[in-house]
Amino acid sequence: MINILVTSPCDEEYKKLLETAGGSSCNFTYADSRFVSEDILKNEIEKAEIIVGEPDVSAIKNAKNLKLLQLTMAGTDKYTKNYEYPQNVVLANASGAFGEVISQYVIGGILNICHKFYKYRDNQHKNLWHDEGLEIGLEGKRVLIVGAGDIGSNIAKKLSVFNTKTIGIRRNINNMPPYFAEMHTLDELDEQLPLADVVVACIPNSEYTYHLFDKHRFMLMKNDAIFVNVGRGALVIQKDLIDVLKSGHLSGAVIDVAEPEPLPPESELWSVENLVITPHISGKSFGHHKSITDKIYKICAENISNYINNKPLINVIDFKKFRK
Repeated sequence: MINILVTSPCDEEYKKLLETAGGSSCNFTYADSRFVSEDILKNEIEKAEIIVGEPDVSAIKNAKNLKLLQLTMAGTDKYTKNYEYPQNVVLANASGAFGEVISQYVIGGILNICHKFYKYRDNQHKNLWHDEGLEIGLEGKRVLIVGAGDIGSNIAKKLSVFNTKTIGIRRNINNMPPYFAEMHTLDELDEQLPLADVVVACIPNSEYTYHLFDKHRFMLMKNDAIFVNVGRGALVIQKDLIDVLKSGHLSGAVIDVAEPEPLPPESELWSVENLVITPHISGKSFGHHKSITDKIYKICAENISNYINNKPLINVIDFKKFRK
């Protein structure tokens, strides 16, 4: 019998999906990490061969029976950055579940800056009817997407209705995804930044991308460029972003991620006028977007079925891509 522990929120609809995928050879335990005690969770982790959820590395590093950790999120830096992660445990994420919704957020964020909606919202709170002047037209602009995976590809697809020229940055440039005009490697980032009207960061955090966007790279961008970050807060040196925006370089920025999270109330980021901040909600599933939760649990169910039937797992993480 294969013991499977689910620590993420999982209602009856998704329990049925997982149990159908597992069949009679699996014993499922549901222990939502938000509500169960550490002792109970520790006991269940020790028995589990598969875990669906995001336990801390400290909780699983000595789990003798654990063979597969199936995440319900796309981000993996909690594990790839931790060298205590057990090497015998396969790590798989839920990549593919978030691109559709996050791409909607990105388009909304870009248009927010283009049309100065953030200023008009502030004016509304002041009962002020005031024309804020020159806007930015998105049609025909050159957009650089740093991280051309599932999320980046969905962004490129949505941008196509604006007839943008969309350029991608990714590790593997052999295959050109649809809706991209060009594809470049991360080594070519500095050559591409001065050409872009909009820069979208949706690349994972790794030892290769930590503080990728510093003052030098922000200053390489056009004076009226727009910057959007839906990747990780650690991609950006926040003080540099603050200084650049306050200096008048860049039309504005949208960030859904910060370093640290939650962003402290005393952070200077809050006071930057042409910066839009949201609390890491662009691709949030549980309690936000049922469509994402549906996709997450379909991915989890597929990998449970694949594991049981000795088929190749999907979304397996290669730690070498995250560590130097």
